[in-house]
Amino acid sequence: MITKFDIQKFGLFENYEWDKEVGKQEQFRRVNIIYGRNYSGKTTLSRVLKCLEDNKIHDNYTDARFAISFSNGKSITQSNIDEQFDDYNIRVYNSDFVKENLSWLHNDDGTIKPFTILGAKNIDIENKIKAIDKQLGTIEQANGLLNQQQQAEQNYKSKKQKYDKKETELNNSLTNKAKDIKNKGTIYNVSTYQINSIKKDIPNANKQGELLEETISEKKNLLKEDSKEVIAKLKEAKPQFGTYYNQVNELLKKKIKPSEPIVELINDSLLQEWVRQGIEKHKGSRSTCGFCGSPINDSLWNKLDAHFSRESEDLRKELKTKIEQLEQAKKNLDNFFYLTKEQFYSNFAPQFDALQRQWNSTIKTYSQSIDSLIFELKEREKDIFKERELPEIADVSQTVLETIQEMNQLIDEQNKKTETLSKDQEKARVELRYSEIATFLNSINYNLRLSEIENLNTDVSTAKAAFEDLKNQIETINEEKRTLEAQAKDESKGAELVNQHLQHFFGHNELKLIAKGESPNICFKISRDSYDASNLSEGECSLISFCYFIARIEDELKDELNSSKLIIYIDDPISSLDSNHIFFMFSLIESVIAKPKKYCQLFISTHNLDFLKYLKQLTFPKYKLTEDSKKEKANKKHFLIERKNKSKIILKLAPDYLKNYITEFNYLFFQIYSCSNSDNQKISEDYQYNFGNNMRKFLEAYLFYKYPSDKLTFDGRIKIFFNDDVSYNLVKRVVNEYSHLEDSFDRALVPIDIEAIKQVSQAVMNKIKEKDEEQFNALVESIKNEV
Repeated sequence: MITKFDIQKFGLFENYEWDKEVGKQEQFRRVNIIYGRNYSGKTTLSRVLKCLEDNKIHDNYTDARFAISFSNGKSITQSNIDEQFDDYNIRVYNSDFVKENLSWLHNDDGTIKPFTILGAKNIDIENKIKAIDKQLGTIEQANGLLNQQQQAEQNYKSKKQKYDKKETELNNSLTNKAKDIKNKGTIYNVSTYQINSIKKDIPNANKQGELLEETISEKKNLLKEDSKEVIAKLKEAKPQFGTYYNQVNELLKKKIKPSEPIVELINDSLLQEWVRQGIEKHKGSRSTCGFCGSPINDSLWNKLDAHFSRESEDLRKELKTKIEQLEQAKKNLDNFFYLTKEQFYSNFAPQFDALQRQWNSTIKTYSQSIDSLIFELKEREKDIFKERELPEIADVSQTVLETIQEMNQLIDEQNKKTETLSKDQEKARVELRYSEIATFLNSINYNLRLSEIENLNTDVSTAKAAFEDLKNQIETINEEKRTLEAQAKDESKGAELVNQHLQHFFGHNELKLIAKGESPNICFKISRDSYDASNLSEGECSLISFCYFIARIEDELKDELNSSKLIIYIDDPISSLDSNHIFFMFSLIESVIAKPKKYCQLFISTHNLDFLKYLKQLTFPKYKLTEDSKKEKANKKHFLIERKNKSKIILKLAPDYLKNYITEFNYLFFQIYSCSNSDNQKISEDYQYNFGNNMRKFLEAYLFYKYPSDKLTFDGRIKIFFNDDVSYNLVKRVVNEYSHLEDSFDRALVPIDIEAIKQVSQAVMNKIKEKDEEQFNALVESIKNEV
C-alpha cells in the first residue's frame, strides 16, 4: 500500500512534507476519503498517482519532484518513475482519464458529437488480423508463409552452413592449442591431450582465470624445486635479560667504604680511577713514580691500601665477571640464528627474509640493552665507592622468543612441504595449465565466439522448425486469427456491462452504448432512444465515463492474484448530478469495489458534502487494534485538502466534524462560529471570499426549519428572527449583496471587511443562542474538537 508522500514540487504542491502536515505516526489506510472544495488541489493530487500508473511524469508538470512511499519499503520518485514496478497496479479515474480514453469532442454549437469508446480496441485487433492475412499471403501471388514454405529449406541450409563454419573454426583453434599444451611436457607433463581434453578443462579455466605473472613465476619455480633436507627446529628458550637486569641492579646499589678514605679521591672519581691504575703499574715493581719521579715510601703505600680496601676490590671483580657474562650472552644470541634462505623452498623465501629481518632488528635491540647494562657496570667500576641507580632498559626477551617460535612454525611448514612436494608440484602444473587456457580463451574471444555459435545454432533450430512444421504453423496462425475475431465480438460485452451499470444503478434506460458494424470492424457509439446522442449534459458525461472506468477495472477486481495489488484512485466523480444520481454513484462504488473488498487500497476524493455523507456508509475493511485484541477498527482515514493562501496545496487529517457528521450544516456552522470567535488577524482570505455564501446557505437551512411556512420568504424569515433593524440590515446586506450579487456585481471584486465578518457572525451566533440555546449548544458540541 501507499503509506505517505512528500511533494517538493507538483503544480501548487510545493515543499509539502507528510510528517509535518499529517504526522510521523500517521499513514494512508486501505480506504482513504479526501474532501476538498473545487479547485483545492484534488485533481493535482490524483495526477501524482497517475504518473505512477503511466510510468512517466505528467506533461503539465515536467519539473515535478516527489517521493511516494510504499508499505514494502520501496519509494518511487521522479527519478525512477520509468522503471518497471510490478508490486502494485495503480488505476486512476480523473479528468485526464476521461480525456485520454473517451475523447469528448465539442461542436461549435456546444453539442457533443458521438464518440467511440470500448470499440477503440477493435482497431488494434483489426490491424492484427490484417497483419495475419498479409503474413499468410497466397500461393497465386507467391508471397507470405505459403511462399516461405518453398524458401524455408534454403534458409535452413544457409544458416546450417554458417553454423558449421564457425564451429569448425573454433574447434580447429582448440585442437591447435591442445597440441601446444601437450608439447610443453616439462611444464604440464601430459602424455595425451586433445580437443576433448581442453574442452573438459575450459569450465575450470574460466573459474580460475588467468594467474598473475608473479604467481606464474612462483609456480614454475616450484616445479624446479628438488626435495630439501629436513631442518632441525631451533631451541625455544627465552633470554634471561630480566635476571641480568636484577643482578646488575644489585651490584650497582651495593654499598662499600674505604677503611681510611682519601677525600680527594672520594670527590674525584676520575682521579681515583687514575690512582687505582697507577697502583697496578707501580706496586712491587717501582720505588719511584713513573710520572713525576718522586720516591714512593711505605707510608704512601699504607695510605693507598687503606683507601682501596679488600671489599672494593672484591666488588670490582664481581663487576668484571658480570661484564664478561653479559658479553658472552650477546655472542650466544649472535650465533643462535644459523639458518640460511637456501635451506628453504623458494615460496618460503619471503617469509624467511621477513623473519630474518625481524630477528636482526630484535637482536640489535637486545644487544643494545645488554650494552646499557655493561655501560652501567663499567661506570660503577670507575667510581667503585658510589652506588648507582639503574635506569629502565628495554627488555625484548619475549620478542626474541616469539621470533624463534615463528621461525619454528616456518620450519614445520618447510618440512611438511618436503613430504608433500610431489602433490604440490602436480597441483601447480594443473593451475598453470588452466591459466594458459584462460589466456588463450581471452585472446581468441572464446566466449563471444561461443555465443555467436550458440545464436547461430538457435537460428538453425528455428529455421529447421519453420521448414518442417510450416503447415502446422499456418494452422496455428489461422487459429490466432479466429481468436482475434472472437475477441472483437467480446468487445460488445464491455459495452453491455456499461449499459447494465447505467440501467441498474442510474436508471438510464434511454442512454446506451450501441454496437456499429460487424466483426472485426465493430465500434460503439452512445445512443439516446436509438439515435446518436448529442447535447450530453455534464452529468451524463460523468455517468458514462465513470461506468466505463468501472467496466475497465472489473476484470482486475475479479482476478484473485492481481486484486491484492490493485490501488484505485477515484477523483471527484460527482459533477452536476442531482441527489438521486449521487446516491447511485455511491451504490456503484459500494457494490463493485467496496463491498467485495477485492482491492489493495482505495482513494476517493470529492467536493460534494452529500456524496461525502454517503461515503461514510461505505463498507470498510477492518483491522485488529493489536495482535491479541478481539476488537476491530475500520481501516480508513479521512483527509482534508485545501489551498493555503491561494497559492499552495495542503493535505492534512480531516477535522472531526467532517469525519463524524453527515451534513453540510455542521460545516457551515463551524465556519461562522470560527469567525465569531477569531481574532481579526486569524480570519483568512478563504473566510472572506466564502463568508457571504456560507452565511446564506446556513441561514436558509436553519430559518426554513425554524419557520417552515411557505408564505414566508427568506427575507421575511430573516426579519422575524433578527427582530431589530440593525442586525436585520447587517445580515441582509451580507446574504444578499455578498452572495448573489444581484444588485451590485462590483462588490464581487472586493472581499467583505474583516471587522464586518466578525460583527455579522457574532450577531448570528448571539441570536441563535438567545432564541434556541439548546440547539446552539448542540451545534457547538458537534464541532468542539475544531474550535
